[in-house]
Amino acid sequence: MFGCLGALGLAGPVVAQDSARAMAALEQAAERYGGLRVVCADFRQVLTVTLLGERRESRGELCQRQPNLFFMRFTEPMGDEVVADGTHFWVYYASVNPDQVVRLPLDPSRGGLDFYREFLDQPREKYRATMEGEDSVAGRRALRIRLDPLADRGYRSARVWIDPVEHLIRRVEISENNGTVRDITLESVRLDPPVGREDFSFRIPPGVTVVTGGSR
Repeated sequence: MFGCLGALGLAGPVVAQDSARAMAALEQAAERYGGLRVVCADFRQVLTVTLLGERRESRGELCQRQPNLFFMRFTEPMGDEVVADGTHFWVYYASVNPDQVVRLPLDPSRGGLDFYREFLDQPREKYRATMEGEDSVAGRRALRIRLDPLADRGYRSARVWIDPVEHLIRRVEISENNGTVRDITLESVRLDPPVGREDFSFRIPPGVTVVTGGSR
């Protein structure tokens, strides 16, 4: 009995230590990203849609430019795009609905798939962070950190894998409210490549209907 109580007594300090390590890793990454103007990478995404029992794989390129520009352009399936142009958030899945693009106002409090804004900007105010362990991501050592939102952020929880040497995000897993899990691995990360503001514009294809939505 005493041994069990002793183990329970140790649980608090151990959990607190793991949380402190996780938050320190997030803040080191935030400092690294804060010194960069643009971050681009090739991505591989696995989308597990629990409700439909489907698993969808895709790939392409994503870029983030501070403070609020972002694009995710797919090569598989070709033509799909997600773009934040500083004012609006555009979602165009040409592979599913080539005749419609959704335009939403950009919510400054949320980054969504812009990983720097979502996970590294003031993480202490947004999440309870837990260090879960270490993995190898694309051949690199990475710390696996679970993030539980302190308030509604449009998803249940997330995990980020942070390179403890380069202080870069290598992988992100987002568990959405409907049970869908979005798992994105970043490869060939490029720091401050020559990407201009014009690259973060969405060009509406001819004949495509723009559907507007509320705040995101």
